[in-house]
Amino acid sequence: MFGVPVGAVSTFTVTAYGVETLSPEQRRPTGQQPGVTMTRFGDEMRRLMAEQGVSLRGLAKRVHYDVGYLSKVANGRKPPSAELATALDAALDADGALTALAGTRLPGATLDPDAEDRLRQAVQHPSRVDAAVVDSLAVTLAAQRRLEDAIGSVPLVDPVTAQLTVIEDLVRDARGPLRPKVLDVAAQWAQFCGWLYEANDRFAPARAWFDRATEWAIEAGNADMVATVLTFQGSLAWRAGHVGSVIGLSQAALRDRNVYPGQRAFAAMQEARGHAMAGDGDAADRAIDTALDLLGLATERPEDAPPWLYFHSENFFTLQRGLTYRYLGRHDRARNGQAVAWLTAGLDGLPADQRRAEWAGEFVYHLAVAHEQADEPEQACAVAAEAADIARQTRAIRLRAQLQRLHARLAASWPTLPAVTDLGERLA
Repeated sequence: MFGVPVGAVSTFTVTAYGVETLSPEQRRPTGQQPGVTMTRFGDEMRRLMAEQGVSLRGLAKRVHYDVGYLSKVANGRKPPSAELATALDAALDADGALTALAGTRLPGATLDPDAEDRLRQAVQHPSRVDAAVVDSLAVTLAAQRRLEDAIGSVPLVDPVTAQLTVIEDLVRDARGPLRPKVLDVAAQWAQFCGWLYEANDRFAPARAWFDRATEWAIEAGNADMVATVLTFQGSLAWRAGHVGSVIGLSQAALRDRNVYPGQRAFAAMQEARGHAMAGDGDAADRAIDTALDLLGLATERPEDAPPWLYFHSENFFTLQRGLTYRYLGRHDRARNGQAVAWLTAGLDGLPADQRRAEWAGEFVYHLAVAHEQADEPEQACAVAAEAADIARQTRAIRLRAQLQRLHARLAASWPTLPAVTDLGERLA
């Protein structure tokens, strides 16, 4: 159990062991000033580098940051960002020490004192929940989604699960006009928790939380969330290799025409992937056309997008399309060429922080597989090396396992290729 309090998310924290709120004095060690923080961070960073025999240039390659910037951070002349502190934690096996020294928070993650007090009172007295408490919970959840992009899903599984025990208490006691708002936030929290378990290949708890999210979303009348959960259940089926369920659940998520078209576009793209897994290129193309039509509708009403679809962008759907072609490319070189082109374009269009996110790492992996399918082992290894760095930085268990299987296939086909040997050492 990680026991991570998600302190970077909010000063309202729910650990795996209980609930606490941090006082202003607890948020920064007594007497700690920004300059002192920078110096202590740099000292610890250099100590860890020396301990592991890692040069500044080698570290820069691991975390994908400029060596000049890293030098300034190491020497206390520049403050580390939250994203860099997290990346260095993973690269240097610091177990959160560097993140703690950085003392950084994600933008918009901190709640004002009044909001913190309302949350504390709600945790201690669930019957006192009001609209302001529900709004504070929504802010906290949004920050946790962003935090997952930065540090991966693994450290958040236990804390978010523990938080849901508090949310369940709020749901049980909520009544009257406020109940639908509580249920709405609770459904979003359960869906997020289900996704965290899914990302770690823990399918049973993922299904359980998706089921709970569906129950709460139906009672709240949130059709967008119902469709989202159906889509994520289809994603579970994809990870399990159940093609029929991928297609069927995605089609179910498409059925309600009142659902936000961007969500329906995601479901249509996933349906296309299911058809591609089955080798039905024509059906995949039709589903892609449906997704593109729905995306056109979504661009006309961006203000209606649910908050949990913040990661939906043109590049995200470009990646989804490339993934579909990757499956079709197993037996069709032209389709595989499309996969390489679309996956490359989608990844190149992502902001730097998203490019290093755990979910993006999976698309990097599939780009490596597309190069493997094209008999391009050196390109496959180069791309896989980037995915390996993401897996290490975000502690992505599933991604690491996928890369190890890819390396085994590459080693079987090109056993003497230096790039394959280098990849094996990187994954060791």
